[in-house]
Amino acid sequence: MKSEKNFFIVIIITVGVLVFYPMLIKNMFPRFFPEQPQPALQVEQTSAYKEIEPKQQASIGVTYLKEKTYSLHNNLYEIEVNSPNADIKSIKLLQIADPLTNEPTVLMDTQDMMPGIFSDSGLTDKAVIQNIESSNNAVLFYYKHEAGLNIRKQLRIDDDMYSVSLSYEIENPSKIEKALSYRLIAAAGIKNTAKVDARFNNQITVLKNKKTIKKNLGNISHKTIEGEIELTGAILRYFSLITVPLVTSDYVYSYSPVSNGEFLPTSVGLGTNNLVVPAQETVRLNYVLYAGPNDREQMSKLNLAIEQARGKGLFAGLSDLMLLLLRVLHKLCRNYGVAVIGLSLTINILLYPLTFKSLKSMKDMQAIQPLIEKLRSDHKDNPQKLNKEIMELYKKHKVNPAGGCLPMLLQMPIFFSLYGVLMQAIELRGAGFLWIKNLAAPDAFISFPAAIPIIGSSLNILPLVMMGFSFLQQKATNTGHANEQQKVMAMMMPVLLGVIFYNFPAGLVLYFLTNSIFSFFIQKNLTKQTVV
Repeated sequence: MKSEKNFFIVIIITVGVLVFYPMLIKNMFPRFFPEQPQPALQVEQTSAYKEIEPKQQASIGVTYLKEKTYSLHNNLYEIEVNSPNADIKSIKLLQIADPLTNEPTVLMDTQDMMPGIFSDSGLTDKAVIQNIESSNNAVLFYYKHEAGLNIRKQLRIDDDMYSVSLSYEIENPSKIEKALSYRLIAAAGIKNTAKVDARFNNQITVLKNKKTIKKNLGNISHKTIEGEIELTGAILRYFSLITVPLVTSDYVYSYSPVSNGEFLPTSVGLGTNNLVVPAQETVRLNYVLYAGPNDREQMSKLNLAIEQARGKGLFAGLSDLMLLLLRVLHKLCRNYGVAVIGLSLTINILLYPLTFKSLKSMKDMQAIQPLIEKLRSDHKDNPQKLNKEIMELYKKHKVNPAGGCLPMLLQMPIFFSLYGVLMQAIELRGAGFLWIKNLAAPDAFISFPAAIPIIGSSLNILPLVMMGFSFLQQKATNTGHANEQQKVMAMMMPVLLGVIFYNFPAGLVLYFLTNSIFSFFIQKNLTKQTVV
C-alpha cells in the first residue's frame, strides 16, 4: 500500500540522516575536524629495561620501605599519595557532593588493589627511596635509580584549579649518558558505575595532529595507540581524569589489571620509548593531571586545551549554548527543575514555526487521506493515472507529503545536543525538584525494597505522565480519517515512549514531558482547523 511505502521511505530517510549527517557536517565545517597526517615515529630503544606485562603490573610492589600514605589537601581536593612509588591512591572532590551519600565525591580510588595515577614503571620501581618531604599541597620523593641516576619526583596541587602537577628531575652524575624507557599511569581507580553512567565512561586520547580517539572503557582489552600524544585519560559522565604530558610521549596504552582472578577497572597510561639523560646533566619531565568536573571553564583554566576532550564540532557548540541557557535560567528561578522546564519552553517557542508546520502538514495529510483512498480504489488498475491524480490532489490542497518530516529533521541537531546536555550536565546531579531528589537519576516517586521485574527498584511518575500526554497527543493527531494502521501506532507509540524513558534521568524526562504538553496544546489547536 502507498501509506506503507511512505512509512518505509520516512524510516530510510531518518536512518540516512543519522548515518550521513556527521559526514555532511564534517565536510561543511572542516576546521572543527582537523586531521593532518602524522609521520610515524622512529625511535630506537637503547635501554636494558624490560617492559612489565600489564597483567603483572597490577602486583608491582617494593619492600625496601614500609608503605605510607601522604595527604594533600586544599579547598578543592583531598588526595592520598602512596609511597614508595609516589602514585595517587584516591582523589576526593571536596566542593562536589555525591547525591547518594552527601559526602564529597570520590573521583577515583584504587583501594590498594592496583597502581594509582602517576605510578611509573622504568623509573621509581627501579630505584631505592632515599627521603620524602611533604606539606599540605606537595610531596617530594628522592630516589636512587639502579642505573646510578638521582631521581626527584614531586606531586603538587594548586588552589582554585582542578589539577595535580607531576615533575621529575633525573640527574646523571656519571660521565656516561643513560637511556631509559618508561611508562606512567594517566588514569586509574575509576569505580564501577551504573549502566547509565558506564555508557559515558570513555578512554580519550588526542594526538598532536588533533586526531581524537575515544573508546568506551568497558570495551577495552590491552590496547596501544602510537603517535605523539597531546593528552590522554578517562572522561566520565560528569568528571574527567586527563593527563597532559609536557614532554614527548610516544604512545598510550590501556589494560585491565587482574586481582584474585577478577578484572579491575581499566587503567590508561603514557609511554616513552627513549629517554636520554646526558652525562653530568639533569633532565626534567613534567605532566599535568586534570581531575575534576567536565566543565569548560574549569578545564580551560589550565590553558592546556583540555576542554577539547569534551568534544568539538557543531554538536559540541550547540551543547555549550544549551548549557549556558540552562545556567542563565537557573540564575533567574534558583531551581534546576524549573530551569529545565524553562529551557524546554524556550526551545519550543524558538522552534514553534517548524513544529507548527510539521504538525499542520501531518494534519493536512490526514485530512485528504479519504480522497487518496478513493483515488486508489478508482485507479487500482492504472498506477500511472493514480500517481498523477494524487500529485494533482496534493497541489490542489497545497499539501507537501514530506512537509511533516523535513521540519523535524532540521531540529535533530538541537535534540541531539539537548540529550547530551541533560544526560551529562553536572548541574542536575543532586539537584532536587518537587519530590525528585536527584534530577540526574529516575524521579523515584516510591522506592521499593527490592527490584521488581520490568518496573525496577522504584515507581517513576514522570514517564507515566509523559506517556499519558503522548497518548492524548496521538489521539488528537489521529482523527476519524486515520486508518487501522495509524490507530494501532497511536496506541503503541505512547507505551513505547514510556518504556524507553522509564529509567531515564528525571531532568531529561521533565524536559520531554514539557515538550509533550506544549505539542499537545498545539495539536489541540490544530484539530479546530478544517483543511478540506
